[in-house]
Amino acid sequence: MSLPRPVSDTLIELLKPVASELGERLGANAVSERYAEIEPSGSSALNQQIKKDPRWIKAQMRYLQRQQAREQELIAIAGAEERVKEERANRIKAQEVRDKRAISRLCRDLMREFQSEAIRVKLSEIQTIWDRDNWFSNLSRQETEQILQQQQHRLLLLVAPAKISQDCPDSFRHNLNIELPAKLRAFLNQHYPPHGDLCPVQFYGDYFKKSISDIDVERLQTVLSPVPTAILYSDISDYEVNFHVGFWGVINQSVSLVAMQPWNWEEVYHQLEAEGKDRKLSLRIIRQIIVTIHKLLAAFLADLYYLNIDFTHEPQLFNLEAEFAQEWFSKDWAKPYIETLKEIQEQQRIVYKGEMRRLALREAKARAERQRLEEAELKRREEAEAAAKRVKELAHKLKHQKWRCVYTLPGHSSFVNSLAISPDGKILASGSWDKTIKIWDLETTELIGTLTGHSDRVNSVAISYDGKMLVSGSSDETIKFWNLHNGDLLCTFPGHSMEVNSVAINPKRLVIASCGGADNTIKLWNWRSGELLRTLRGHSDNVNSVVFSPDGKILASGSSDATSKVWDVESGKLLRTLSGLNVGVNSVAIAPDGQILASVSNDYTIKLRNLHTGSLLRILNTNSGRGNGVTNLGTNEAVHILQNYVSRGESVAISRDGLTLASGCDDNTINIWNLQTGELLSTLKGHSGTVYSVAIAPSGNLLASGSADQTIKIWRCDS
Repeated sequence: MSLPRPVSDTLIELLKPVASELGERLGANAVSERYAEIEPSGSSALNQQIKKDPRWIKAQMRYLQRQQAREQELIAIAGAEERVKEERANRIKAQEVRDKRAISRLCRDLMREFQSEAIRVKLSEIQTIWDRDNWFSNLSRQETEQILQQQQHRLLLLVAPAKISQDCPDSFRHNLNIELPAKLRAFLNQHYPPHGDLCPVQFYGDYFKKSISDIDVERLQTVLSPVPTAILYSDISDYEVNFHVGFWGVINQSVSLVAMQPWNWEEVYHQLEAEGKDRKLSLRIIRQIIVTIHKLLAAFLADLYYLNIDFTHEPQLFNLEAEFAQEWFSKDWAKPYIETLKEIQEQQRIVYKGEMRRLALREAKARAERQRLEEAELKRREEAEAAAKRVKELAHKLKHQKWRCVYTLPGHSSFVNSLAISPDGKILASGSWDKTIKIWDLETTELIGTLTGHSDRVNSVAISYDGKMLVSGSSDETIKFWNLHNGDLLCTFPGHSMEVNSVAINPKRLVIASCGGADNTIKLWNWRSGELLRTLRGHSDNVNSVVFSPDGKILASGSSDATSKVWDVESGKLLRTLSGLNVGVNSVAIAPDGQILASVSNDYTIKLRNLHTGSLLRILNTNSGRGNGVTNLGTNEAVHILQNYVSRGESVAISRDGLTLASGCDDNTINIWNLQTGELLSTLKGHSGTVYSVAIAPSGNLLASGSADQTIKIWRCDS
């Protein structure tokens, strides 16, 4: 049986705008939000939180991979016989359904997990809300708490008793509020069961004790906001029905209120009478139409909600046309709702494909980055292994090198306090307490000349990096500049009060550093103009030694105040202070790679530090009372301390290749160390007095030492 065509057409026109409005307010807006590149706030943040969850991303990637595999399999079976093709296609389809359902379950599980805190807060607020608003006394608090505490994420659907005018027929007032919840419950349990895998709906037909209005929906949202909820309510006068929908969800958490255009049931009643139907049957048909409209709205809202949160959702309403075509209801009534869902579903698929492309691209980039990191790590390990192998080979080679004294150069009449070798390795300069500087030919060991002019002992000599100039610092409080090749005195700078302990030439700039005794300062000079550029203050005792880094940007100093300091040459700023062991620092040297600072202290130790961080790198122990092992001081502490015997002067030198370190000792010996491993390679004996200064030629196989025995010894290494 069917309704008269005018009645059916009227209902179609009544229902169609609601499908469009609900779709726009609850569906299309949510879909459009997914195109936004900005980080959403409010309710949409939950949806974004799920998308960023590693479990969701992993599941999506797994789904994408399995989907691609299924597509490949479908292509592969294209040429198979029909029976085989059909069987495999059905199996692939079943796999697709299982995978989609797994995605759906994960989506709901994550939503429930992420909403747990909001639910906990609401449960703690219930008593306050119940006390504040008397309206809540009409509801069951126990049911409200059960709704909030439900473990499964699902749509909550509530239907309120219709508000029926006293002027309505008794048939409405006696039967409608019995039929409506009962038939709606049966419908939802069949097609949207609360414990189903696809689109579970938790339905309450008796939650409200009386009819409700828009304001009551908004009140209820203050309690149930963490739970996606749809509420159907209506009021019936003596001639028309008004249908209302209240809704909030995860995507649209604010309350949406939608009302249909009033339906003139009295007009339909008269049309049915004109068709020959009696009063009882006509009123029953009208009641059935009201119930069926509720079913249609409930189905549409459920599918709309799950379509918004789950790209895999296949709306149940698509399969319910026959359901609505029974008992006077034309299937055309559901058509606008089905079309709206299909439109949103298509939008979802477009969005999903875009998301999958971005996810696949992101995963490809991540995979490429992981591969790059793995390759970089493999390369690092290979390089580390190769470096370790080289260090081991070099250590073996260095360990088996034999140093021997090839020449002894007499000539000075007092302690030989400082040595410097020219960059080409051909000239040696020596400074002595006898107030002279001597220039030697290292190839022939002949004395080239003696530079006189200082009136007190010469404490330090340095040769410029172009090999043309010699700088000397003396206890006569002056710094002198000499032409290295002809011995001419170029100029004299006033130095420091009491004495000049050390001088150093910047390898990259026209800057000379000097440090003095009683004034505790370091001075930087322009060596061409003689201009004092700046004075560095910070040490609290004599500054004994200065040295520039190979790039000329950093200056290191050692002082009797038991510290070494690191300075920025350009600004003169103190970068860091390296504390010793409460003993003075006599000498400092920087490795050719600019990474290691060596400092010699009065406690008979040489400390090797990272120049840029100040961290102590090595501790070696050659004192027989302490053993020969490497002491582990733990992370961020020294690994080695070189036990040594030193006095004042340039008593430590590092080879140009950065492999060896030589130190002069007050037991008249010279120690040769493997700078990379800290191993003591050999001890050179021959001097009869303290070794005050050592210098290593650029070739690395020639060493000069100056001693209190007034001699210079030249040592050669035989591999």
